[in-house]
Amino acid sequence: MRTAKQLLITVAVLLCSTVASAHDFEVGGIYYNITSSNDLTVEVTHIGKNPSAYKAYSDEVVIPSTVIYNSKTYVVTGITGSAFYKCDGLTSVTIPNSITSIGSLAFMDCTGLTSIKIPSSVTNIENGAFSFCTGLTSVTICNGVTTIGGFMFEGCTSLKSIKIPSSVTNIGNLAFSRCTSLTSVTIGNGVTNIGHDAFRDCQNLTSITIPNSVTTLEYGAFAGCKGLTNITIGNGITNIESQIFSNCTSLTSIEIPSSITTIEYGAFYNNPGLTSIYLLGKTPPTVVSGNFTEKHYANITLYVPAGTLETYRNADTWKNFLNIQEVAAPGTPGVGTKKCATPVISYNNCGLDITCNTDEAEIHTTIKCSDANSYNSGRIDLSATYEITTYATLAGYEDSEIATATLCWVEKESDSTDIIEVIGNPVLICTNNGSIVVKGAEAGTEIAVYNINGTMQGTATANGSEVVINTSLGKGDIAIINIGSKAIKVVMQ
Repeated sequence: MRTAKQLLITVAVLLCSTVASAHDFEVGGIYYNITSSNDLTVEVTHIGKNPSAYKAYSDEVVIPSTVIYNSKTYVVTGITGSAFYKCDGLTSVTIPNSITSIGSLAFMDCTGLTSIKIPSSVTNIENGAFSFCTGLTSVTICNGVTTIGGFMFEGCTSLKSIKIPSSVTNIGNLAFSRCTSLTSVTIGNGVTNIGHDAFRDCQNLTSITIPNSVTTLEYGAFAGCKGLTNITIGNGITNIESQIFSNCTSLTSIEIPSSITTIEYGAFYNNPGLTSIYLLGKTPPTVVSGNFTEKHYANITLYVPAGTLETYRNADTWKNFLNIQEVAAPGTPGVGTKKCATPVISYNNCGLDITCNTDEAEIHTTIKCSDANSYNSGRIDLSATYEITTYATLAGYEDSEIATATLCWVEKESDSTDIIEVIGNPVLICTNNGSIVVKGAEAGTEIAVYNINGTMQGTATANGSEVVINTSLGKGDIAIINIGSKAIKVVMQ
């Protein structure tokens, strides 16, 4: 039986042989096909169908928004299928805002590519566009993309986190399958469909919140996520499809919303650590075989709505559980009060966006500014550094964990002396479990992290969006972060 990668490679070869005698012209080492002579549009393509040409692109590639050929100016609107296939020497690519589509397998097997920013102009990304980019650690998907195609990031084994914007409505089959380093996924509230096996075998993913907007969650979506301990299912879903949470061996508790009517075959197969199931519906969901074992019936406690104890005791499958308890409401003492999701802090358009995946939660934020002081000298150095602390609350829930961030402005070169002009970039710094995330630093800015004793902890070069620096620092340790010429002190969370 062929593996998914073997099938993708077959497709890539077919694409290269059919599109590819291949380019119409070349400018500055980039190859183009003319897509419309009337509209003067082109797309970036591969050098040719010969396999020896697969490595034509290397190092840093900056795709222009326009290109001149035969005295005509063409707008670059797309990246064709397999355009950068197997370019393992490619380390960086800049995609302009003129690009609206990225073809299937466009960057497949670009193992040297470490980060990518998909601009908001892109609305269509086809299947497998970044599959098996094993060096890819950072992906920025701007608001505008509507579909994350099948196999999109499959096998991107270094990818640690992903934020799916609200413009996305569909996450394709196997989209993030086997992203074994993935620890954090934020699914936007515009997503309505999550394809089969979309996050299969993401072994380091520990929690997931499926928003209420999702109405279709296909089979095997989170199968084999062995580190998954916490799952929140939105109330837009009516069926828990087969094998969705199979082999999630660390899962201890799950809440099943009242919208669920059916739990399909093997949805909870091989969940040996499951000890609590919260059922919010007054009508017991229908359970197909292959979900629970005799050990589950003995060890799992069912928590059901007040007044439904006898209903569940007489319902097929549920009646087999030895311990069924009524719960008056979420947060009833003694039955595992739920906790609000930890807020996420971001900076956009001169303001802070603070979001929480717990619906209707209230956000509480404190901001301290290092400039808010009185001075008795003729020289005032404005550091413009803000310490942000925030948490979420909701009646019947435990307060969330506290999220912190540091917002500062990093100076950039300018000849202006106008005091009204802000000469700097807003940079947001967040820390978590030894990792430092720096968002918004100007592309090309060198970033270095030191401990309080001056020992180097890690370095990175800003890409204009987000970079992650992993350190050995623990919670409560002080980190000194040098961004260009600015030094910022933060406490590790």
